[in-house]
Amino acid sequence: MKKFNSSIKERLTGRHKYSFKFCGDVKGKEILDVGSSYGWFEKFTIRAGCKSVVGIEPEEKLFYEAQKEVPGAMFKKGSALYIPAKDQSFDLVVMFDVIEHIPKGTEMIALKEIKRVLKPRGTLVMSTDFSFWLAKIMDPAWYFGHRHYNEKQLNRMLKKVGFKIEKIEKRGGFFEMISAILLYIFKWIFRREVPFKKFLEQKRDEEYLIKKDGFMTIFVKAIC
Repeated sequence: MKKFNSSIKERLTGRHKYSFKFCGDVKGKEILDVGSSYGWFEKFTIRAGCKSVVGIEPEEKLFYEAQKEVPGAMFKKGSALYIPAKDQSFDLVVMFDVIEHIPKGTEMIALKEIKRVLKPRGTLVMSTDFSFWLAKIMDPAWYFGHRHYNEKQLNRMLKKVGFKIEKIEKRGGFFEMISAILLYIFKWIFRREVPFKKFLEQKRDEEYLIKKDGFMTIFVKAIC
């Protein structure tokens, strides 16, 4: 087994590919990525012709590595709870797999910050773990407070802040679930890539890019 590698090439999955697809056309847009991690989204948006893209990340090590991978993007230290940007700065804000990691009870603060930096009629695209019983009991982090959300919860929070839901979808299934469990084990214990990685990534691509329903990830698009 190969040593674990945090490069975009090694970490890109069907979940990431569908996250970008769900955004729609990004050409000519000014974009903010909340929780940019290693910069995979920035790489996609630059290739697709965005006007500009900014990624914010609280961990300095991550955004320094991302800047090396995607020199055409801008990366800053920040978080969902404090976005280092002026009011009405962006056409599109994305927040993939972030809301479940911020402190419990601060979700509304994050959504208000996003609304603040969006231009009028700007778009928020977000994803998080879906609150399905099997997905929760098979998620080791769920037992330690890792949160999963359903449509009703997200709809209520977004409407309260002033967003209008445009689209909600659920994707990802058995192979996404198994891959997540294996990642916990092999990344944090062995510092190695998971076994049968190529096969699992192919199946995850199918679950996100071809199959139209799932139970692992919920995607939301909303207009402010």
